[in-house]
Amino acid sequence: MPEPIIQQVDASKNDCEKTALKRLLGNISREHPHLKLVLNFDDLYSDGPTIKLVKSYDYSFIMVAKDTSHVSLYEAVDELDKADEVLRYQFTDEDGCQHWFRFINGVSINKSHKDVLVNYLEYVEVSPKNKKYTNTWVTDIKLAEESVAKVMRGARAKWKIENETFNTLKTQGYNLEHNYGNGEQQLATNFACLTFTAFLIDQIEQLACPLFQEALAATRSKKALWHSIRGLFDWFFIDTWAELLMAIIEGQSTSIKRFLPDTS
Repeated sequence: MPEPIIQQVDASKNDCEKTALKRLLGNISREHPHLKLVLNFDDLYSDGPTIKLVKSYDYSFIMVAKDTSHVSLYEAVDELDKADEVLRYQFTDEDGCQHWFRFINGVSINKSHKDVLVNYLEYVEVSPKNKKYTNTWVTDIKLAEESVAKVMRGARAKWKIENETFNTLKTQGYNLEHNYGNGEQQLATNFACLTFTAFLIDQIEQLACPLFQEALAATRSKKALWHSIRGLFDWFFIDTWAELLMAIIEGQSTSIKRFLPDTS
């Protein structure tokens, strides 16, 4: 269950993402002790203490590493590149996109934590329309020509999942803003958790329930599906979810005959 990042009981300072991460990793390890994970982080987390924390749970990681916050790392890689120790790999895919990689294994994350060794992956993509994407990550996954594309796809999946999830929650009828806040006595936080729970149930239904899939196809969007559900609840007594979804699938004229009107 999502846990809000708020000031903890008996804490003198407000909570932060890195402190919350300690609780998150402890909870995941306790509840799923056999689960092997590759954790995907943004630049905020790519430092020595966080990497040590992640590795203490035997998890792997892929972390964004910006040049502005990793000056010594970039300098070390450039020095190694002058000594021909940095490797390169490039290819053009079937869609005409050019992919260029520069990578090396076993570089210190920074001068303060020379014992924390990471594998450095720099990536450039140029589309047929000359649109350019660049990023750099550090990871504990060994990099080679055979693995750099897979690590890159894993790293970029973070943004795909995050953007599509927030876009769905914001624009497709869930009405969840990116910064929902905690609200008075955590009321807004509870609403946000309920929204995430509803979203999870809807995802399960979308994957596994044929009736939900047909109803979604009939209405063509989740926002329209929620509107149809609210409309039927406003006008009729409905005994089961199956009846509700069948009414949406069959259309308005048939659905009206299915239910008793709510005249209360």
